[in-house]
Amino acid sequence: MNRYLLLALVLRFLLVIAPAEAAGPIYKIDKIDKAEDIANASEACASCHGDINTQWKMSVHSSSLLHSIDGIYSYIVDGIERDPVRKGLPLRTELMKCLYCHAPVMEYASDKFVKEVVDAIKIAGGKSANPEGKKKAKDLLSHLNVSCYTCHNMKAVPPPNTPEKQTVYGPGNVTGNTTYHNAKKTMFLDNSIFCMQCHGVYTAPDSERIICSTIAQSYRDQYVAAGGQTTCQECHMRKNNRGHTFPGAYVPDMLKEGMLLEVNARAFKTQSYGEKKWIPAAAITVDITNKAGHRIPDGCMWTSRVLLTVTATDEKDKVIWSANKEFFEPGLDIEGNRRYDTWEVKDILDYSLQPRKTTTEKYYAVFPEHEKLVKIEAKLAYIHKDGLEFPVHSERKVLKYN
Repeated sequence: MNRYLLLALVLRFLLVIAPAEAAGPIYKIDKIDKAEDIANASEACASCHGDINTQWKMSVHSSSLLHSIDGIYSYIVDGIERDPVRKGLPLRTELMKCLYCHAPVMEYASDKFVKEVVDAIKIAGGKSANPEGKKKAKDLLSHLNVSCYTCHNMKAVPPPNTPEKQTVYGPGNVTGNTTYHNAKKTMFLDNSIFCMQCHGVYTAPDSERIICSTIAQSYRDQYVAAGGQTTCQECHMRKNNRGHTFPGAYVPDMLKEGMLLEVNARAFKTQSYGEKKWIPAAAITVDITNKAGHRIPDGCMWTSRVLLTVTATDEKDKVIWSANKEFFEPGLDIEGNRRYDTWEVKDILDYSLQPRKTTTEKYYAVFPEHEKLVKIEAKLAYIHKDGLEFPVHSERKVLKYN
């Protein structure tokens, strides 16, 4: 064989075949026996799409299972193992009621790996595990998330169509094939319905409805119905070049952008019936406008809430009057009892801030009779579970009395 032809063939192997093998088994992911099978797939994408991979690592998508470990742990321990009905059903079927969205690739896992993941969840989410065992469990579970493969293959085409193997789908100018994979264009990834596959009420194959989030329903029935046209992708990806960080309620800038606060206060004097002395008082109006495409709060809605605090202080900053108002969604089970575990919630009471609407709170405040100056302050905060609180907005008014 001509030595130049032989050299060309060797170079072709190094530049084409070798990189493809180095990319990892991204499209052999339909047979998962260990966490490394998943990890290799993500690393393969990162080898060409480093910037996007860096953005994704900053998102909750990259830790979608560990982020919700408490709820998933509770479902396994209380909802499956202690329920005589669920306990008799196939473990994978019940587990996927959580992992269909939190770790979709588990659909391809072997029974052995499913059992390993369940054991790891029980250790990572439990309180009795030793630190070393908990760390090992979390290391395994850290590979289970909403990955590149989830969005750009598994859920990239609208049902009843199914994605092609060895194919990556994208919304841009994606044509032809690459050394690592085939590529196809689909506008489905640009449609809010794509996001609704997980960010909404999930109906399992056995028809059980899992209400982890109602963002999709709120977006469709309240935001779009009221004339809203912005898609999920436009707000959470394209705006301010957010890309694959997908910021939400754990990012203060998104909270500040999604809610507006306006305070008005009018000073006047009142008197008790039959008395001749005049007492300083105020008419306070607080307007909160929800500019998001869905209700606030949502997501882990059974524990999250928006808190409005209105206080009046004297010249020495001593609180002389205050009022609080919470905006939230209590979750109820089928018997009407309030629940916090999403697998138990089958109905909601909606006390949230509605999209494209302004919520007005009015207060009639009376102060001590000797006050000459009163400072009114309204604060808006978003509170997650476990006391994690983000200040959103605050506004002050100063009232003077003769």
